[in-house]
Amino acid sequence: MKDNTPDPLGDPDAYYKLYNLDFKYPATAYGVTTWWDYGYWVSRIAHRLPSTNPSQAPTPITKTANLFLSENVSASNKIVDELGSSYIIADYDLIVSKLWAVVDWAQQDQNKYFDVYYIPDNGSYTARQLMTPDFYRTLAVRLYSFDGQAVAEGSPLVVTYDKKVSNGIQYKVVTTAKQYSSYKAAQDFIASQKSGNYDIVGSSPFVSPVPLEAVTNYKLVYSSQYSQSASQNVTIPEIKIFEHIK
Repeated sequence: MKDNTPDPLGDPDAYYKLYNLDFKYPATAYGVTTWWDYGYWVSRIAHRLPSTNPSQAPTPITKTANLFLSENVSASNKIVDELGSSYIIADYDLIVSKLWAVVDWAQQDQNKYFDVYYIPDNGSYTARQLMTPDFYRTLAVRLYSFDGQAVAEGSPLVVTYDKKVSNGIQYKVVTTAKQYSSYKAAQDFIASQKSGNYDIVGSSPFVSPVPLEAVTNYKLVYSSQYSQSASQNVTIPEIKIFEHIK
């Protein structure tokens, strides 16, 4: 990023200078949006201006969280403009193990994006986290998992479950699970049922069970040479960088 993006202050030596609190950014300045964990790396290694960093100032982190979870172009563009961001960095951990933190900062319900289901297994239960359709519709997933490209739906899974309570905590125990040829077929099946609990889910963050439109205002400009092996025989670059196209 340091060597392949414009210098935001118009001077490669600007990083090493001292500035007063009343410093005014030039018109060339732009931000780089990534999760707050990596903000100091963006500053120290790339010499670029992160939208947020581990100082954990709440306003920029909340805006970044809402950007990553946005599901439509107008919402994402509004937040990007507020952040003054020209690039978005997304990584494997953000999607696989940190999205819960993004959801928390955005003050959203975790169950809107994923839930844990208990599957009977030889007299005991195996816990499995499955993703909802809204998980795949988030900007973060559409960019990182699918490069912002349109996605034809896969084979959505419909799980039927019973609600159980243990020590005051409610959980879901799967009774049946069946794959359908399309999202509409899965919806039609649920609509035809007179009773019971049903969810449409996906089992991999990298295989969408629902159709997704292309994200036309972001362009993939970098994929790291290091990759992560994911489920369902998917190998994906560990880090991707997208440029926001105005």
